[in-house]
Amino acid sequence: MTIQIPDKPFFLPPHAGENSGVDFLGLRQTNLDMMAEMIPSLNNVTDYIRPFSLLCWVYWKFYELCAENGVEVPTSEELNQFRERIEVLFTWGARLHETSGRIPGTGAAPPEATASGEVPLTFKAWKRVQSSTSLIAALWYGPASKTVTGLGFLMPVPGSPGFFRVVGTGIELAEALDSRLRENDQTYRHLLSTLSPVLASEADAIALWELWSPEQTTPGEQQAFASALYSANSLGSTDSLLSRRSTTLALALHHLGGSSAPLPARDIRRGMALSIASDGATYDVPDELKDARDCWLTLQMRQLQRLSLESLLSWCEACMLGERIHDTSAMAQLFEEAWDGSGGGFQDKRTVDSAIKAIEGEADGADAFVSAINEGRVPDPFLLIEEISAQMRDGDRNYVTNSFLGLLLCAAYAGLIGKDEPMINMGGSSRLSLANLRIRLVGLDTSSMREAFQYVLEALVISQHFATAVNRFDGQNQRLRLTIEETGLEALVSQPWHPSVTEDRLPTLLSLAAQAGLLTRTQDSRFAAKPQ
Repeated sequence: MTIQIPDKPFFLPPHAGENSGVDFLGLRQTNLDMMAEMIPSLNNVTDYIRPFSLLCWVYWKFYELCAENGVEVPTSEELNQFRERIEVLFTWGARLHETSGRIPGTGAAPPEATASGEVPLTFKAWKRVQSSTSLIAALWYGPASKTVTGLGFLMPVPGSPGFFRVVGTGIELAEALDSRLRENDQTYRHLLSTLSPVLASEADAIALWELWSPEQTTPGEQQAFASALYSANSLGSTDSLLSRRSTTLALALHHLGGSSAPLPARDIRRGMALSIASDGATYDVPDELKDARDCWLTLQMRQLQRLSLESLLSWCEACMLGERIHDTSAMAQLFEEAWDGSGGGFQDKRTVDSAIKAIEGEADGADAFVSAINEGRVPDPFLLIEEISAQMRDGDRNYVTNSFLGLLLCAAYAGLIGKDEPMINMGGSSRLSLANLRIRLVGLDTSSMREAFQYVLEALVISQHFATAVNRFDGQNQRLRLTIEETGLEALVSQPWHPSVTEDRLPTLLSLAAQAGLLTRTQDSRFAAKPQ
């Protein structure tokens, strides 16, 4: 895309419409990068094993059919025709049946049927978009299925865009699913075992759904997928995607092993970070899992940091829209009136350095920090996240004090962990890493809480928002939610933003692990260790 550089002053077009998005401060990518370090190869929508098997089967079966039909050099059109047919049939079945997880393309309605009730099986006929509703799309199972960055099932064919070879355990997944599909021989031969275009009816989609519904997994698929997802022999290592993924899962399994009842992902997430069981008892983490525990805790602190900063942007908007306050000095005064430090035990702390030092005085490393949280000597980051989210949901403006407290806690934590810890530095200055946040806040030294808050609002929220919007300006759509006018700050939106915690990959990891037989899952999505 080419953008003409202006050669003279000009007026921007009037703002029209609301800005939508999830990342107005440019912080989200760092959270995603941290998640990729802890749970690589997955995303937060790959809920099922069966679509992995189906993708592997598509390419495995296509090459088998090519060999049977003497097609030595298949074309992209032939491959896409076959793949789209399978995906349309699979999605059609999902559309007709309720699923507990997410399946792409279920919003597409069937095209007009023939007199016999049959319809074509192409994305064009179903008005589907390859880049967003296909299983192989970047949003879904594509990246997670591939070699190098994924689980290692599909290898790109050099020089042939869109073509993949099924490799490793992907072959086992394809063969296991093929055995299942052959249980309905007539449907298999008519709809699946041909390169020729075919039509299908709703009854065909239902018949196939009984065979490939993602809510069920064959023993062969379980065994193959488990070996790709987890290896007990690589725990504690960071040398490979498998070892990092396995170590994080092992940390979750260790937590579940000490629980007397199945737990939701929310409780598992907290327990993994704080080494605390559901009954409140603390436990020791094996040596090979300690680094993973510390990194997992760092990810949770980053989640708190992002939510806190984004909530301050929302609070700034609320001040402009509700109280008609248009300058940061008046906003800082409003904050000062609300701040008493009681939520963190800082009633007598009136400067930034005193508050940060108070937290640091309770701990001298990750283990001590965890103990201080569990003993109530420093604020619990998980409770802060819950309180900020609940206050925003209920319209309680006091989330501003919890948000600022969250930033103080994150800055103190960064100092306790040390500047050489890689995850502390992820994001750098442009995305306000935990280390950068600490440098900014510690640099305020003996500034009052009001002065510190005003600095945070101006330098880490408003300026960060402007920088993010400018960097993302594409010549057409602007991402600004506020602007600076002669009278001060002005909101460009009609409602304050409602940010939320970045959705992580833990539920996905637990769901896949349960389907692979590595742990158990209840009907209400609670997880437990397998009985010994």
